[in-house]
Amino acid sequence: MPRRFDRGVHAETKLARVRLASGLTQRDLAEATGISRSAYWRLERGRTVNPPLRHLTNCALVLGVPVEELIEDEWLTAWLQLAPDGPAAPPDIDELRRQSRARAGYAPAATAPRVGRHDVDVPTD
Repeated sequence: MPRRFDRGVHAETKLARVRLASGLTQRDLAEATGISRSAYWRLERGRTVNPPLRHLTNCALVLGVPVEELIEDEWLTAWLQLAPDGPAAPPDIDELRRQSRARAGYAPAATAPRVGRHDVDVPTD
């Protein structure tokens, strides 16, 4: 149930609809994500043409939804137009995760042979 601070608020964006459904106020979400209240207000009202993806990612983490659920079509279009070589194919999420882990200094996990009942050959008669 939306709190009293949100009475009469018209959900103009996907972010606003998800926030209202979660019962958080704009102030709550702005504080939880580290975004200033004015920047969050502009983001939620769709007043930001090219919002920082980190703001949307932080909101998605706090709200417990995939970031894709918060991205407006206009924002995606703007991001694609800003690409230096024009619109590009969406990045491979698994490759992005590998690159991110490599930059953070995580080595790929060594694969150890599995030992257990699933690896034992059972004679069949």
